[in-house]
Formats: sequence, C-alpha cells, structure tokens
Amino acid sequence: MRRGSRLALLLSGLMGSVLSGCGGEAPAPVPPEDIAQGQQLPTVMSCPVGSTMNRFSPPLSVVPRDTTVTGTSTFSNCVSLSGEVTSGELSVHVELPGFACQDLLEVGSARADITWNTGESSTLLQTRGSVQVSNATVAITYVGTVESGKFQGATAIRTLTYFDVNLFDCFSSRGVPGMSGVTTLTLLGLP
Repeated sequence: MRRGSRLALLLSGLMGSVLSGCGGEAPAPVPPEDIAQGQQLPTVMSCPVGSTMNRFSPPLSVVPRDTTVTGTSTFSNCVSLSGEVTSGELSVHVELPGFACQDLLEVGSARADITWNTGESSTLLQTRGSVQVSNATVAITYVGTVESGKFQGATAIRTLTYFDVNLFDCFSSRGVPGMSGVTTLTLLGLP
C-alpha cells in the first residue's frame, strides 16, 4: 500500500469512518507471529505501568523531513523473577531521514536503552509490529530482543498507547511536535 493511501486510511479512522468494517472501531490487534510464539515463553520481567513521551524535531507533517525522535518511558511496579528490578527508565534517540506522519504506520526498527533501578542496563532492538488508530488514540506494539545487558537474549514486547493525538496537525504548519501516553514492557525468557 502506498504512503498516501495509508495516511488516507489513518485519517478516515480519525473521522469515525470504518477501518475494518466494524463501524468506526479500531480493529482488534492481530499479534505478529513473534508475539504468538513468545507467549509460550516464561515471563522473566513485567512492567505493567509506565508513562511515555516522544518528541519530534522538526514536528511531523505530511512532508517527509529528516527528523530526530527523542523519547523517554518511565516504568514502575515492575516484577522480575529475581525480585530486584522494580522500575526502569527507557530512552530513545533516533535520526530518521525523510520521516513523515504516514511513516508512523510503517514497519521500522530501533534501539532503546533502559536503566533499571539496580543501576544495571539493557539495550533493546525492537521492530514496530502493529499500529492501531482510533479517534485521537494511537497504539503501537514493538517486538524484539534484549540485545545486550541485563536480561540479554530475552524476547521484549513493549506497548505504547498515545492519547489526544491530533493527526490533522500533520496538514498544518504546526505539525505534530510529540505524543505522550502510557506504556508497558514484558520480557520473556528463553525456553
């Protein structure tokens, strides 16, 4: 599907049109194959509560521009098998050439660093597996692995739900300067 077609689909969902033939509701997520396989692995760490904020410089618009994405996610109430990890802070800093609003719907990979309350760290390599848009909410699921550091080799599943996103700003001179919302993180162990 071409980028322009995806953006038209995205905006039609914002206006309450039918995204999946279900009367304007966003479709139920269809988990990527990796998630379905990963659910059979034991959970080694789970952070069910978190907040997230991403900033785009320059703000996203329908016109592709070289964009820097900086983001922070703060996780709390984490539970790990060892019992030591109870919270963490994830940071992202990515330079994206020719990035635009419609690229939010495309598959993409990025690294993110997490510093845990224990002082240890992890580097995640994750791919955007699914994106849902419903009115002013954007929900994204990332799937990947812990590339290095604490929990190395574990499967990582991270969800982000952004609220009050006005994607019509993509067409304005203001653009979309950032998105904020809630996030979760689950790490699944090796069999």
